[in-house]
Amino acid sequence: MSKEVFATYLDDVARVQEFYGAFSSRLDNVPSDGGWSASQCLAHICDTEISLSLRVRMMLTSDNYQFSAWDEDAFAIIKKDRDAKTSVDTFATLRRNNLDLLSGLSTDKLERLGVKANGEPVKLIDYLAYMSKHIKAHLEQAVAASK
Repeated sequence: MSKEVFATYLDDVARVQEFYGAFSSRLDNVPSDGGWSASQCLAHICDTEISLSLRVRMMLTSDNYQFSAWDEDAFAIIKKDRDAKTSVDTFATLRRNNLDLLSGLSTDKLERLGVKANGEPVKLIDYLAYMSKHIKAHLEQAVAASK
């Protein structure tokens, strides 16, 4: 299972970079519903990888690490015109670094538990799989915003 999760986790890097390459001229379009621009979606993807990076390390070193909640909308408006290329590059670097850290770890370590803000326990490997789905959802949101 971990091989498939790690493969998808790494494939996310290519998907985010491909999106940036295809839509770089339209990243600041704001959707008519007032939602996030594609650039804000990319900044969010970067922010989530920063959060994931800490959570993974805490799950590996603390028993039942309690995730801190954060307001993604508040983060998105800190600075609406963050540089999308920097967001993509930071995401890619963090994602590769996380994979380097996790590759080769024992099943016991990959099954260490964290506790989501809602109180739900999650295994580290399952959290990685969930975050890949999260990336896919925000890339779909970014595509819609870029039209």
